[in-house]
Amino acid sequence: MLNAGSDRTAHRSWQPVFADDDVVIPEGRRINSGAVPLFGDMPIWDLTAMGVLPSRSASSARLRFDRMPQDWVLIAKTLAMALLNPGHRELLGAGLFSMNHAFKVGTIKEQHYEMARLARWSEKVGLTSVLSSWTADDCQSYLLEVETTRSIAARKNAQSLLRRLYTCRGILGERGLLIEVPPAGGKAGSGEILTRPIPPEVFWPLIRACWTYIDVYAPDIIRARDDIQDMIFASSQLKSDGHGKTLGRRESRLRIDRALDDWLASPSGFVPLHILTYGNARRGEVNWGRFSLLFSPFGGGKHVFEGPYGKGRRTLVEDAVRNGFPTRDGFSSVELTVVDRADGTRGPWCSGFDDLRLHRELVQLRNACYIFVSIMSMMRDSEVRGITSGAIVTHYGAPAIESRVHKHQPDGGTSRRWWVSDPVVKAIKVAEAIALDENKIFGSAMRGESTGFKPFTQIPSFVSWVNSYADDRGLQRIPVQHISPHMFRRTMSIIAANEPDGEIGLGITLKHNAVRALSNATTSGYGAVTPAWAREFDHENKNVNAGELVSYWSRNSDGQRVAFGNGEKGFVDGLNRVSATLESAGKIGDERMLRNLLRDEFASIRLGTINHCLGDPLKARCLEGQSEIVRAGGPIPSMCQPAACHNSIITVEQLSIWRGEEADLIEKLSDRKMAGVHRARLKKQLQDVRKVLGSLRT
Repeated sequence: MLNAGSDRTAHRSWQPVFADDDVVIPEGRRINSGAVPLFGDMPIWDLTAMGVLPSRSASSARLRFDRMPQDWVLIAKTLAMALLNPGHRELLGAGLFSMNHAFKVGTIKEQHYEMARLARWSEKVGLTSVLSSWTADDCQSYLLEVETTRSIAARKNAQSLLRRLYTCRGILGERGLLIEVPPAGGKAGSGEILTRPIPPEVFWPLIRACWTYIDVYAPDIIRARDDIQDMIFASSQLKSDGHGKTLGRRESRLRIDRALDDWLASPSGFVPLHILTYGNARRGEVNWGRFSLLFSPFGGGKHVFEGPYGKGRRTLVEDAVRNGFPTRDGFSSVELTVVDRADGTRGPWCSGFDDLRLHRELVQLRNACYIFVSIMSMMRDSEVRGITSGAIVTHYGAPAIESRVHKHQPDGGTSRRWWVSDPVVKAIKVAEAIALDENKIFGSAMRGESTGFKPFTQIPSFVSWVNSYADDRGLQRIPVQHISPHMFRRTMSIIAANEPDGEIGLGITLKHNAVRALSNATTSGYGAVTPAWAREFDHENKNVNAGELVSYWSRNSDGQRVAFGNGEKGFVDGLNRVSATLESAGKIGDERMLRNLLRDEFASIRLGTINHCLGDPLKARCLEGQSEIVRAGGPIPSMCQPAACHNSIITVEQLSIWRGEEADLIEKLSDRKMAGVHRARLKKQLQDVRKVLGSLRT
């Protein structure tokens, strides 16, 4: 272990501006009780008194200086001290007024890791810690090393560190960098958001699986937990109360034997089996350790089936099973919800519950709640994981979640509220019901294998678990792909931004202010649609159009006239083709098939207010004389010519709009005081309207 004295001895040519007894954490930034680290402390600075994000562990707030080359220790300490104390007199005396805000622990920790990497790289290539001797080529060599061996994103951290070593050269002396590295951009030059959304083919099965867990499976899981815990508690009470202690060993043995005989003779009796393989247990074998919970007058325990008398009991049970005595997966008596399975059958969504299955299902239920709340609330990971019991409140009459925003906020974060829907409220209540810690409902769900919660491992764990049992549980398989918490927020931003007035709602939900929501590119950029989601929205629009077309198909099938205009024949022919396909398949009453056929038959149709466009580019009058690039984009609604285009159809409902427009124009033209220029414009409009109506009368 290094001490402060040896630390400074290694830097005889440069002494830091901070004293060994300078307090690292300013008093105003201490929000918790905790250590008071000093600049000279080694090997660790404990910064937990500044608060720890709900999404991080206490170790994330500790800086270790004994894991980097000794020549770099004081450089790392000085830079960390500067970020923690931007108003320190030594910084102001050196003219460092630009560092006008205190940095968060996470940023300092990232810088610390990057410093260690830079130090190890410099030793590898033969550079010293005297950074004033480094050249621009040395800096570029390190950035190239980062980009080629780590990632383009990691280059940003490396650039930030090198720029800070240059900015702080006034307090670093010869250890400061004299080369200014270009700034690292947070976005691509085009303004593109670097966070990738979850593809639609992954997103929809994921959100449906989460909701199925919350809405269908959760009641069974919670009842099974209570049932098993009650059995175990009752067993422990029997033992602690001393039942059977006054009996002789022979009498105790006889009572257990009689209880087992009664159980094996009972019409409701069964032998519990292990559901999963773990340790010495094997799936499908008798769960001897929990079997005695069901019948023993002295509580449960594997000892009932051990020893010389236990061996005989095992033989008795095995013989009974061979002779047809029923067995059951698990030992819980909870009646399970029946679901529709992939093969068309119906049955319970799982086979039963024992200790291990219960633990696994509680963990996955917790994961489902976390994923669902993160997606549907668009909260950040730290904000979701900061939710405590009782976080559901009413805000202006609507349900909301109360948590804390940490990004760009003072230490400890700022309390905020997010409006949420009823399904999110339900997910929060389920998470509360299974949480072990009321101060962290997305922590441990059950004591056992998992004692914490790490989204980067639990999200893929949920996907894998769903895919393993999808067919038997009526779930859709989720394509395996990397999914991280920040992708939830990005994906829902795309969906929300493509709803009416979604830009305003998105700005409010993401905690951007009203000005940013209406005019700044940050919100719209975060909700910018990707090609995959563009296809998804186009598919959804086609489904909506198909729903609108059902009424036209129905009236056309009854012999009614449903459209007018030059495109009438093409439209009616399409409806008749759908009818013929349904009839040949023998599925006239199948609404789902009808919608699918209408969607595919009229894939290019555009439904409008005053007319509909069949969308055939070969018939589009608006595309005549246009370039190939323009024609590739399809018909142009703003250049539509309803009276002349063979794509245009006008329905009975729209016909009344045209007649109303004709009457309105005639009324306006009756005004003899109207200026000539306005009269000429209205006459032209009336001429166009009558041209359309004239084409409809033919």
